Amino acid sequence: MARNLYATRSREQITRLLRTERRYLSATAIHRLLRSLGSEVSLSTVYRTLELLVSLGVASSRPDEDGEQTYVFCTTDHHHHAICRKCGHVEEVGCAATEAFAEILRRHHAFELDAHSVEFYGRCARCQ
Repeated sequence: MARNLYATRSREQITRLLRTERRYLSATAIHRLLRSLGSEVSLSTVYRTLELLVSLGVASSRPDEDGEQTYVFCTTDHHHHAICRKCGHVEEVGCAATEAFAEILRRHHAFELDAHSVEFYGRCARCQ
């Protein structure tokens, strides 16, 4: 588990599932997948673990089209996500262009960027 935190079997199962799936999943979907694999993890444990992973910066969350919070495993490096509209696969994308954009905002608009959020949508290599 990330940063040598007290690792439990449930936390490890949830983290492993997120790393393997590489797509945004709701807590209930994660719980359902784990149960189908024979895990007895509780839904409340899934929620608590997801909150922990997000607070550590190794998972990212966003609401889906219905407003339900969904989660994906992330590296701790700053990045954005390219999301396949067909299968939901998520790829991490570096931020060099974002840094250039922030500099343009500073120079031409006297605007200091504090934060940003960028997601790219399309089709992954498997779905093209």
